[in-house]
Amino acid sequence: MDNSGCILVKQIGASQCTPMNRSLSSHNSYAKDELHLPKALPMLATSRSLPTHAGTGLQKVKNTVQFLNTKIQKQFQQVAPLESKGTSRRFTEREIERATDKFSPLMVIGHSSHSIVYRANLKDGQVAAVKVLKITNLSREELLQEVDILSGLNHEHIVHLLGYCYSKDMQAVVYNLLQGSLKQNLKCLRWKERMNVAVGVAKALRYLHRSCSPPIIHRDVKSSNILLSHHFRPQLSDFGTAMVYHQPQKSLATREQHHVVGTFGYMAPEYVMYGKVNEKTDVYSYGVVLLELITGKAAIQKNMEFKHGSLVLWARSLLSHGLSEQLIDPNLNEDYNNEEMQRMMTAAQLCLRDSSSRRPSITKIIKLLEEPQYWVKVRKEREECNDEFKSSREPRIQRCED
Repeated sequence: MDNSGCILVKQIGASQCTPMNRSLSSHNSYAKDELHLPKALPMLATSRSLPTHAGTGLQKVKNTVQFLNTKIQKQFQQVAPLESKGTSRRFTEREIERATDKFSPLMVIGHSSHSIVYRANLKDGQVAAVKVLKITNLSREELLQEVDILSGLNHEHIVHLLGYCYSKDMQAVVYNLLQGSLKQNLKCLRWKERMNVAVGVAKALRYLHRSCSPPIIHRDVKSSNILLSHHFRPQLSDFGTAMVYHQPQKSLATREQHHVVGTFGYMAPEYVMYGKVNEKTDVYSYGVVLLELITGKAAIQKNMEFKHGSLVLWARSLLSHGLSEQLIDPNLNEDYNNEEMQRMMTAAQLCLRDSSSRRPSITKIIKLLEEPQYWVKVRKEREECNDEFKSSREPRIQRCED
């Protein structure tokens, strides 16, 4: 969102988006446009832009600047010791420039409205990806947030942080290099590979939600932020908008509301409308990714076939009319396991419930995808609930769907 309040159009996230060699599609190397909400913090004016008689207003701006600078300074103090611990390395501007061949256009493997991703040949011979942020009032905080969070994570399905560059003129994050994003390579994936992606991303979220204390909410789970290895193993990336989640008190009056960041088509209703965040925010976004894996379509469509351009609304319409087979990506050429397809469809439906309290945890979704017996149990409970609803004409959804 710019200073005038207009919503900016964002292309792919911080993904390394070079399509894989086995791609069957002839689409452009970069993803289609995504409507994206950046961090909703105020853009700060300098004192020169204020009239000398501003008085109290000028003091408020100075206080705000001082607060943000203090916050960033504290974040940097947290990040600075990482190199000595061996968890992250601080690169110089010259090292980044040399590794990217002076930021050669030939080394670009991805870009978005707020960053450019380069292939980089590091001095030790390692090949990496360097995400160079466009310097703004918010980029410093985003960089330090991402480095601070990623440096404490260790999971096979989360990108590995190699280092960062933090200076007045450059802000960059250095990752392990992968082969492209799910968004870029979706149509060429076979069904088995799509199932592996679904389970891998779910396990990454379970790690963030259950193994991290306090939990971490990603807030921007989407296909362009899911990177793939040579063997199509997924790794969740782009933690610039991630947040550490502190469990709120039960009182409604004390629930914290957060600035809305993320990508249209993936954001949960309660998050868009009220800024409410918990692990179910990620579960909803993950449900949209499941729909993409099933259909081979992007979350936002420009096709008139889609109501309001939403993949979620289109899929719900088909499912409500018993037309689930029309969801299946024709690029699969009917080469898929029917039971696994049904399990993934069920998981997507559960993740995309409008009420966050009715969405399952990501742990239950993993069971649903990996354990056929658990899926049979869930399906039986849903059928019994539907029969009870029809006979009594009074919904008892909460009891049946827990």
